[in-house]
Order: sequence, then structure tokens, then C-alpha cells
Amino acid sequence: MHFNSTRFFIDPTPRRADGEYMAHASISASRADGGKHDVHLSGDLAGFDVREDAVAFAKKWAQEWLDARFG
Repeated sequence: MHFNSTRFFIDPTPRRADGEYMAHASISASRADGGKHDVHLSGDLAGFDVREDAVAFAKKWAQEWLDARFG
């Protein structure tokens, strides 16, 4: 099953380190009052030469993480 919800927000913004883009994901959830709270922070997942590759990897990783827990 593939997880799909507007309740969660995935921020796959990579960080730049030692000449490469480090993929990581921040997963947050919406609160009833409109605020957000962190659900999970992945830590560094992998390094990439191209920013878009790091973003795509982090998004896929986060979707799989959500599927495994809330799918």
C-alpha cells in the first residue's frame, strides 16, 4: 500500500557538505490548531552530486517510512 495523506509534510531539502548534497528528510504533521510538529528526522541518508537526485531520494525514503508506519 502506498501512503497518501495531507496530514503529513515531507521536507526533503538537502544540505551541502564536502562538495555534495546530503539527502535527508524531515517529516512533520499538522496539528488541529494549524501548527506543525516533527514526526521524524532521518539524519543523513546518502550523498549525491546532483541536488535533484538528493531530493528525489529523500522523498522516496520518507514515503517508504510513512508507508511502513501509517500505510
